Amino acid sequence: MILDSLKNATHYEALHPRFKQAFEVLKQTDFSAVKAGRMEIDGDNLFINVMEMNGKTTALFEAHKKYIDIQVPLSINEKMGWKSLENCGTPSVLYDDTKDVMFFDEQPEAMIDVAVGQFTVFFPEDAHAPSIANGFLKKLIVKIKI
Repeated sequence: MILDSLKNATHYEALHPRFKQAFEVLKQTDFSAVKAGRMEIDGDNLFINVMEMNGKTTALFEAHKKYIDIQVPLSINEKMGWKSLENCGTPSVLYDDTKDVMFFDEQPEAMIDVAVGQFTVFFPEDAHAPSIANGFLKKLIVKIKI
């Protein structure tokens, strides 16, 4: 898991071949004008889910096998739970290969405050409980195929 400011994104571009393109799109796009939905970048290899929702008070942990998530709050600060996948028990919702997600009813090892202008990176070994916020939350979830 990584937490940092978008202004430092270049430090992470070497971690995956698609990170540089993902961060360039994040820096160059005015997402205030982008409506909720899927934003195509490179087909299923790299895309952005633009999400709009009311923040949650709690969230189930989720984990993915095929994709890395870069999550970016746009409208308000967000809290996210984190737990190492290896420390999670049996999924409460089994892995769905089509949606690339499984869910866990777990307690966090850490709660992370993510401010507007920051991002998190969750790898397949990172279970995460996102979208904990007070109020209307617009956020980006960049999906990068492993």
